[in-house]
Amino acid sequence: MKKSESDDSSRVSLNHSGQVALVMVLIMTVVSAIAVSIASRSTVETRVQQMYEENTQAVMTAQAGLEEALAQNAPVSGSLSAGKDYAVSVGDTGSNSILSEKINPGDVFEVNLDGAVGITGIKVYWNPAVAGQRPSLFISEVRSDRSIDYAFDTEGTGGFTQVSSGGSLTGTTFSYVTPSEISVISGSSLSLRVTVLGASAILGFEPIGGVFPSQSTTYKSVANVITGGSTVKYGLEYSESKTNLLPPVFDYVLFSGGSIVQ
Repeated sequence: MKKSESDDSSRVSLNHSGQVALVMVLIMTVVSAIAVSIASRSTVETRVQQMYEENTQAVMTAQAGLEEALAQNAPVSGSLSAGKDYAVSVGDTGSNSILSEKINPGDVFEVNLDGAVGITGIKVYWNPAVAGQRPSLFISEVRSDRSIDYAFDTEGTGGFTQVSSGGSLTGTTFSYVTPSEISVISGSSLSLRVTVLGASAILGFEPIGGVFPSQSTTYKSVANVITGGSTVKYGLEYSESKTNLLPPVFDYVLFSGGSIVQ
């Protein structure tokens, strides 16, 4: 039986219609995927922007509380507006021992002794910040009328006093310690200035016969910002030294006979 031309034309038409429908489905799928992706990205960006604004408000609230506490030199609490509250605590640090962070060569760590009661001496402990290195210490006990200098290293040559094997201070084990306590006179000794030489070190200080006076005042500001159903908390901490420590460059000028050049 011979096929007619009209049958062939109808089949071609149906094939074309099916292809067009398939292409349209693919196009709609791609368009839908793009639309969903854009909507999702927009939602994420909106939330990120919202979180940024919330965090910024929390930071500003904590800063406002900190500035108020510094101005009054006292604990404070309050709010910038509804849902933006802050509370600032103030405390002094200084007790039976002092531990430093890493002190680089040429830098100075100062211990406040002004107002110390009962202290007759101080033992200084230290560890090399990098294993295998041997930092030395130049220590000045500053009094109201003069200063007394000490120098310690592991060899005990060139005017330095040889250190002793270390010990434990508040649970920290140290490699070295001054062979004897550094004498302190209550009411006359103002500070102990320690310059690290040769290599970085971590220091520890133990009072003999009493406790250290306050070394610094710490302000801790905590802000709570309520937005919608969530609360954003942010904290700031500021410590103000009581030793009025001079920059290390002044020690360089004092002990080297050099000068400050801008």
